[in-house]
Amino acid sequence: MSGMTAYFARRLMLVPFTFVAITLMVYSVLRVVPGGPVEQAELVMQMSAMQGEAGGAGGGDITDAGEMQLDEESLQALQRYYSLDRPTIIGYMQWLGVFPRERRTRVQASTIERHPEVFERLRELNSAKQQYQNSFAEILEDNNLMYVGGKFFEEVADIVFAGDQIPDEIRERAERMRIDGFRRRARHLSWLMARGYSARGNILYREIEPATYSEKQDVLQQAERILKKIGLIDYKLNDVLDTYGYEIERAGNIYKVDTHFGGILQLDFGRSYTHGRPVISLIVSKMEVSIQFGLIGYFMTWIVCIPLGVFKALKHRSIFDTGTSFVVFLGYAMPGFVVCLVLLSTVAVNVDWLPLGGYKPDNIEEMALFEAIVGRIRHMLIPVIGYMVGGFATMTILMKNSLLDNLGADYVRTGFAKGLSEKRVVFVHALRNSLIPITAGIGHAIGLLFAGSFLIERTCNIDGMGLMGFEAVLQRDYPIIMATLVIGVLIRLFGNIFSDIIWAMIDPRIRFG
Repeated sequence: MSGMTAYFARRLMLVPFTFVAITLMVYSVLRVVPGGPVEQAELVMQMSAMQGEAGGAGGGDITDAGEMQLDEESLQALQRYYSLDRPTIIGYMQWLGVFPRERRTRVQASTIERHPEVFERLRELNSAKQQYQNSFAEILEDNNLMYVGGKFFEEVADIVFAGDQIPDEIRERAERMRIDGFRRRARHLSWLMARGYSARGNILYREIEPATYSEKQDVLQQAERILKKIGLIDYKLNDVLDTYGYEIERAGNIYKVDTHFGGILQLDFGRSYTHGRPVISLIVSKMEVSIQFGLIGYFMTWIVCIPLGVFKALKHRSIFDTGTSFVVFLGYAMPGFVVCLVLLSTVAVNVDWLPLGGYKPDNIEEMALFEAIVGRIRHMLIPVIGYMVGGFATMTILMKNSLLDNLGADYVRTGFAKGLSEKRVVFVHALRNSLIPITAGIGHAIGLLFAGSFLIERTCNIDGMGLMGFEAVLQRDYPIIMATLVIGVLIRLFGNIFSDIIWAMIDPRIRFG
């Protein structure tokens, strides 16, 4: 094996280890930061209550919204769906696709008809469980009780208006539990229960002490009998699940439960819970837009910056060099999205030919070929200028300095001494070697082509990868965040290797042995 082959083999072997290290770190952080998918579901429910949409009520208030919390069964379902009920390393392995995860598939009516003995039993058990649960809930509600952690609690006060009858530390912790949401609820609840208290919504509860147990003895005994019956039904439901692999949800829908491998290695990036679509289809639809702008912007930068850098080197310290340097660094000092904003607010608003946003005409499917091309150019002109500004100064100055260095090299002086023309020496020999540093950076630029720029896309109203990734972070859409991370990491890892390959191909002096 040659030295160069061994070098690239080592680089490729490092890719999976680097990928696992980066994605595991990000996945672990996303598991612990607040505002996850469960909190988002709870927030949506509370917002619906505030807008009067919960339960058909009209004009809900803040207090009503605060009392809206996911029940334990819903919390467990969401935790199971997002693998939050598993340790971090197990959840990561399931996301990666090397550890099996649970899969629930809705059972069709035809299957239910073929096996009535199993499914009728499931429905009977579920119906009985619902009746007992409703009876248990009525007992708790009628007597202002709460059951959590295997203990009964009685209502004592409103958290906000608890007064002096409740210690301040208890009331403050209950208020924090209500505000913090799902992530810290278990911690707050454990703290309260250790001191004989619990809370739900705005209401504070106190554990029923043995001295007062006799006052509610009949009610509590009736509630405990119902709990035993619910536990027996759960045992039978679990027996059906273990034997046949079927389970039934509260609404009566029956699911087949099995395990399968589904993750990144199987090209399964999950399903976005804000868009309601598979993440891979979202990325493909958005990536097309970002690649178009990225490629056109990058090639336009080459077309403008390479000739400009060459002439700046040939006209070094001239008026042309000084004037263009001022323009180049002025553009470098302005971010691309600011340039787009300035062009939109000063030029596009006064020129009907330039649109104020979008990346293609709305009726492009109805246009003729030439008209569609012109329409795309009109919409892409301002965003492409914004993409060009980012690397405009860097590439121009790099081209100029690289060419100046080569013009002072010995081989250039030797070429002039041999009688070669200035054009041949500059544009054939010196320019070729001067392009090496710029060309070797192509691999690093690939990541930018695919990722897009969310600031430019947001300013120009372009629905691309950058904007989708930015909105996913704001909305805590973890499947999209992790999918864009995977694609970005792989592109950059292989882009670095691609840069080394290009460098070795265009510069025979490079040896990786």
